[in-house]
Order: sequence, then structure tokens, then C-alpha cells
Amino acid sequence: MTGLPGSLSIALSLVGAIWLVGVVALLVGAPGGLVAATFAVGLVTGIVEWRAGRVRN
Repeated sequence: MTGLPGSLSIALSLVGAIWLVGVVALLVGAPGGLVAATFAVGLVTGIVEWRAGRVRN
């Protein structure tokens, strides 16, 4: 993630990690609602982290 602002890089890594958990949950047969919630939480968390990083800088 060369060339990206630090806050965006952290946010993308965080979202990617949470979404990876969601994909694994989907592959092992977790309920669809749980997987969708994982993706939503990951997206919201990433946005919050990115906005918090922009405020600090």
C-alpha cells in the first residue's frame, strides 16, 4: 500500500482482515446474516478508523 496515507492504509488493512473473517465464515457455512453483519461492521470500522486518522493529521 505504498503511496497511501497512513490512516487509509490502516483502514484498508483492518477492513481486509475483518472481511477475510467473513469469507471464512461463509465458506464454513455460517448463517448469511452473520456474514453480512461481519462485512458491515468491517466497512463501518474501516471508515471510522480512516476518519479518525484524518482528524489526527
